[in-house]
Amino acid sequence: MKTDMQTISWDNSNIYQNFQDLKINQDIKKIEDNTFYLKSKANIFEKLVSQLDSKKLAELEESIPLARECYRLILDTNIMIYTLKTYAHTAISVNSLNYEAKDLSSKIQKLFADISMVAKPLKLLLLRAPLAYLDNFLNDESVSEAKFDLNYARKVQHFLLGVSEEVLLEGHSVDGYHAWGKLYTELSGNMKVNVEGQQMGLADASNILFNVNREKRQTAYRAINDSWNQNGISAAAVLNALSGWRLENNRARSQKIELHYLDKSCHSEKITRETLNTLMQTTYEQRHIGQDALRLMAQEMKIEKLGPWDILAPLPVQTDHKIPFPEAMKTIYDAFEAFSPEMAEFSQMMEDKKWIDATPSENRASGAHCTGFAGAREPRVFMTYDGSMKSIITLAHEIGHAYHSWVMRDLKFSETSYSSSLAETASIFAETLVRDYLLKIAKSNQDKKAILWQEIQSAATFLVNIPARFEFEKQMLELRKIKAISIPEFKELNKKAWQSWYGDTLTEYNEMFWASKMHFSFSYTSFYNYPYLFGYLFSLGIYAKKDEYGDKFKVLYVDILRDTGTMTAENLIKKYFNEDISKSNFWLKSIKIVENAINEFKKLS
Repeated sequence: MKTDMQTISWDNSNIYQNFQDLKINQDIKKIEDNTFYLKSKANIFEKLVSQLDSKKLAELEESIPLARECYRLILDTNIMIYTLKTYAHTAISVNSLNYEAKDLSSKIQKLFADISMVAKPLKLLLLRAPLAYLDNFLNDESVSEAKFDLNYARKVQHFLLGVSEEVLLEGHSVDGYHAWGKLYTELSGNMKVNVEGQQMGLADASNILFNVNREKRQTAYRAINDSWNQNGISAAAVLNALSGWRLENNRARSQKIELHYLDKSCHSEKITRETLNTLMQTTYEQRHIGQDALRLMAQEMKIEKLGPWDILAPLPVQTDHKIPFPEAMKTIYDAFEAFSPEMAEFSQMMEDKKWIDATPSENRASGAHCTGFAGAREPRVFMTYDGSMKSIITLAHEIGHAYHSWVMRDLKFSETSYSSSLAETASIFAETLVRDYLLKIAKSNQDKKAILWQEIQSAATFLVNIPARFEFEKQMLELRKIKAISIPEFKELNKKAWQSWYGDTLTEYNEMFWASKMHFSFSYTSFYNYPYLFGYLFSLGIYAKKDEYGDKFKVLYVDILRDTGTMTAENLIKKYFNEDISKSNFWLKSIKIVENAINEFKKLS
């Protein structure tokens, strides 16, 4: 464990040396050539789609060799695109003003749109052709990896438009739909916040919300909201545009039956609407547990109620001791090793190979994430490590994500794409391992409180804040069906959602959360909220089986992770534990785990 705090930066030189690397241009040229070739064949598949009703199966099947060749080319080209995209994204995360990276990112977005357009006719053929055609197509090693994806996609084939319409939508998305998401990224990345006369980036200002000093937190909170109020017109325009685009897209696809925005989201997340409804209803009925966590935090801070600037605060009574990064990695290693030596060795490899970037830097992105290089099958972790207990838990969380992708590295590329709802399975599991280990070795009640503080903060986040985001987004889309939404209306929708979930636990509601929470302004997905709640409780439900299954669980756990790319969440739990997550019992057991942790903190208090 030799890593120095000043050198926790990732090394991506095995992917590309730098942005002047000739291989970048070579790969872009290869992508363009592949796209040109696919475009030359697109009319063949487009014609077959238009003739599906009149063509006999034997005639259609004559196209299968070409279809396989083109589909394989699409898969290989996408791997190249994702590799370039990740390379640019990792650089932008470290420095949002890296113009070389931003320029490459824009090029990649256009390249991805281009290949998506020329691939549409073939994909429409595979989704609309007789099932016997698809079965024959998949009966070859070159494309067999797409079996789950294509069969799953066929479940919503009645929402597909014609070839020309699908191609047109894909083409306009770059400078239309995705341009709004890009605008938000530019806006938040370049925003300056005036905190007590000091100009700083949004990420630096947001970091103050984790400060132990309550006055500083409130000052930063007010300053951040002032900046968002000044940029409210742009933030509202982004949300109106994205919501309007999605609703109009769904309306156009609702030719046979209505495509509801939640049905579309559930399909993307590989869960049923029934499961989502059960999850949200069960959580709403148990929201007092998350509210209890908030009240307990206020009690510990010796205040009547929390302000919104207190939600992310550290434990009030703590030492100034900062945990060095090497010590944090050693803790994670030891916690993982107690469960799985392989998992521990993986965490060591992440550090040794410099696959973690955690050193504070100017114009650095806020938050933490895990990404990866599709071709090399190598994960990367990004965060800003500050030596706090929260940082250790966050680091463990992101390494958990990385481990998830690592155990799938030998699978075919199409078999490794899991939904956001299942993405938290390994991350929450990893941070729970570390938290339990820290509790086990804690030398005092104060140490235990510092660890459990992270648990009650998670309870408040996942059982209250995440559902409030979900409620806001639902109501936003309902109002957007009728009209463009004004800034006061965004604030009111936000207030009602927070009121419904937070109740009377706060002194005030964060009226600009709709603007400051970047997840609402992602263009590539909607409802980037409930999957976190799902993943939190889903992972805890799996973690609870650890002792029950004993030594067999380690192998079972890896098998579960490996199946996340080719199974729905319902089928995954049914296969391994014979439980039904469309019923409340599974979720109640997970919520009970959270309640137990809150009660443990109460005892210490």
